[in-house]
Amino acid sequence: MLKTEAYSYLEYIKRQPKTDIHNHALSSCRFQFLKQNGVNLPDNYKMNGIASLIDFSRKYLTPLENEISTLKLLLEGNFLNCIETGVKIVCPSIDYKICLRTFYGDVQTFISFLQQFQYDNLKILWDLSISRDSFVEEHRQLFLDLLQTKFFSGIDLASTENIKPNSTFVEFYKIANDLNMITKVHAGEMLGPDYIKQCILDFNPKHIQHGISVIKDKEVMQLAKDRNIVFNVCPSSNVCLGYAKNMKSHPIRKMVDNGLNITLSTDDLLFFDSDINEEYNKLFVNGTLTFEELEKIRNFGLEIFKK
Repeated sequence: MLKTEAYSYLEYIKRQPKTDIHNHALSSCRFQFLKQNGVNLPDNYKMNGIASLIDFSRKYLTPLENEISTLKLLLEGNFLNCIETGVKIVCPSIDYKICLRTFYGDVQTFISFLQQFQYDNLKILWDLSISRDSFVEEHRQLFLDLLQTKFFSGIDLASTENIKPNSTFVEFYKIANDLNMITKVHAGEMLGPDYIKQCILDFNPKHIQHGISVIKDKEVMQLAKDRNIVFNVCPSSNVCLGYAKNMKSHPIRKMVDNGLNITLSTDDLLFFDSDINEEYNKLFVNGTLTFEELEKIRNFGLEIFKK
């Protein structure tokens, strides 16, 4: 690969096809893109944990999501960045409440809006997301109706881990698994491996979002391997929010050493200012993973969608 000193790893990885499987649809464009299109957000907001991220989203992103024009802009910025950085397959997760707030619960109009985003060189596989913090029982039927459209490729349970009991969401995962959707759950970023185990047993997910605390328990790692679970890891997010000490000592090193299935993703580009190429490059230049290990991760992400 690096045949001359002038040819850097970053230049190499920019040219390679990649996936972004852990991508929050409405917080994955750059501040500069929004500014160029007349939307100014505070760029000095201190992210020091999931609570601050949720606070920023509610204060500054929710008003943009409630208007169709700016909702469209957020998504366009995400997908244009994917194309520019060589992402060939993206799995943007969008919260079901967008259907409720912006489209007044009109499922078909919501789906039609999402269907307009089509690109020749980018495959978009939508995830239907649930925020643990804001889900209420009155929304259950709407979420079930959205699942039954069979438009979404996957579902994802996000936000503060274990703020509501898993039993609240088990019905959704049973239906999604029966529909052969790519079932994902955020676990093991804020909380430890016991919570990852609980989510595996309760939801039978195909993917874990983050999951970096799995390295603390060999039994849970073995359970994940036995079930062929994929961990979609977002290193910059973990470091910025304080769940990993730094890039050099990031838990992904031990995850690789223990033979777990891993992909690299961006999580929220708007918050962490690190695109998919930068995620790969940071792990390489810090010596966290080797070129060969990063190639295995990159190719594995692409292979997932060939099965």
